[in-house]
Formats: sequence, structure tokens, C-alpha cells
Amino acid sequence: MEVSVNPNPIKIADDSNSNEVLIFTSFSNVYKVPKKEIYNIHQALGKIDLEDGEQAIYITGEKSYSGFLIVAFENGKIGKITMTSFSTEYQRKKLRNAFNNESKLIFIERIDDDVDLVSISNIKKVVLFNTVLINPVGSRTTKGVQVMKQKDGSFMMKVERAEHTKLSEPEYYRKSEGLNVVGYYLKKGDEI
Repeated sequence: MEVSVNPNPIKIADDSNSNEVLIFTSFSNVYKVPKKEIYNIHQALGKIDLEDGEQAIYITGEKSYSGFLIVAFENGKIGKITMTSFSTEYQRKKLRNAFNNESKLIFIERIDDDVDLVSISNIKKVVLFNTVLINPVGSRTTKGVQVMKQKDGSFMMKVERAEHTKLSEPEYYRKSEGLNVVGYYLKKGDEI
């Protein structure tokens, strides 16, 4: 589900079974808002003090800090951060360095279980992989592991859950040797 705030859509995830709402921003910060204080997304955004130029990009419930936060970057790397990394002993409203900012963030999503993801580069190379291949880490600023190898100045431009893509033969894009691959060219008619 996406809600348009300003010109950029904010990706919103499920917040059921959560006591806090986590708001991740374009400045690699995460803001925590007690769920009992809010009734809708606009109210949650009103409870935080964004820095000049900072925008909310992803909102999710903490779900007792279980699961993982998947972050993907333009340089082809993807990280799998344990949600416990965002738990704090004290009632802090803002955590800096919620994710690495050395390369442009192109995907962020909280997951409970490993999922198939599809990445595509600007030269239309595609890789299908499961997040089980990425070891979870406790460091919020992980650079991630190289999933899509850059070739001739290429970069990873998009990552989606496999079920949100239109691929006639998804397994065609899964490399048997694992990660750090260039990928296969996108077939005519397939969409990511």
C-alpha cells in the first residue's frame, strides 16, 4: 500500500501486533512513534520532527522487533538487518544510521520470513534470488552483500518481491551459483 505525501510515495507496511510505528527516512534515520498516540499515517508523520529536506520513505510496525529489514542499494548490494537492531532500552524517538547511506537506497522492506526478490539493472539484467542467501547482521549500517555484479558502469535500479513482478518463467532468472552475478537479460513481455 502506498500513500502519497508530498510528491514522493511512502511505502507502508503492516503495523498490526506492534506497540511502535517505525518511520524510516531519506536521511538514514528512523523515528519511533508509540502506536497508542496515533490513528493514521498523517498523525504519525505529525509526531516527528524531520530535518530540513528529510522525507519519510518507509513506515512499518516493529512487531516486537522480530524479523528482518531488507535494504538494497544502487551499487548492487543488499543487507538483511535484524529488527532487534532497532530496539532500544530507553524511549528514544530518533535513531541515526538506521541503514547504510554510502550508496543510494532503492528498496527497503521488513520481512518475517525469507522471500524471493528480483533485481534489475539499468542494462536490463535480472537476478532472482532468495533472501536466505543473505546472512542477517545486527549492524544497522551494514554495506550488505554483493547480489548483482556491476558490469561496464551498470547499476542496480530496482528490487521487487517476486510475486509483485510479471515474469513468464521466473526460475530462468535464478543463477545456480548464488549471488554476485550479472544476471540474465529481461525477456520480452516480462515486467519488474
